[in-house]
Amino acid sequence: MKALLPQIRYWLQTGRVATGKIINLHIPELYAIVRGKIGKTVEFGLQWGITRLRGGYLLATMAQQRSELVDARFAVRAVRDHIELFGEAPRAYAYDRAGHSRQNVAELKALGVRQVALAPRGRTQWAVSGRVRERLVKERAEIEAGIGAVKSGRYGFHRPAARSVAMMGACGQRAVLGFNLNKLVRQIAARDELALVG
Repeated sequence: MKALLPQIRYWLQTGRVATGKIINLHIPELYAIVRGKIGKTVEFGLQWGITRLRGGYLLATMAQQRSELVDARFAVRAVRDHIELFGEAPRAYAYDRAGHSRQNVAELKALGVRQVALAPRGRTQWAVSGRVRERLVKERAEIEAGIGAVKSGRYGFHRPAARSVAMMGACGQRAVLGFNLNKLVRQIAARDELALVG
């Protein structure tokens, strides 16, 4: 209450939300995330970085600090994480315009990414063109479907029943693991020589 009461008093006096506002008494580490989307201007919780691998599998990274997973930095961090996990950079990489900058494009190429498709801002030219650009833009859009799937009630990524930040992280990773396992089983079952029974 020593932290919360001054925040309430500040709001009553100024009409503005205090910096670092406590939004959950059980998990005070949660914070407001400004989205700016229609119907969802602000969300509450923790920031996550979601990476989509070829085949539609997802990797999830939970931010340890509020400003850790800013799009401009996560665009490069996702590739560094990929190199750490698989031992090499992806051949192709796409990200939305929030991660675009000349510095990021140059850094991704220096890391070994051959086809960099960071959606440009304004009239800036793409670093790739033609079919490569179309394919990467399509693959980039498919991550939204994966994010929507793990947020569904089936996997429970959205609004987990957790009472700590560590448990929220575990629930998020469990949701992504469930999504990936279901995708793997469906891909195995789709092979002609295999059939699922049970």
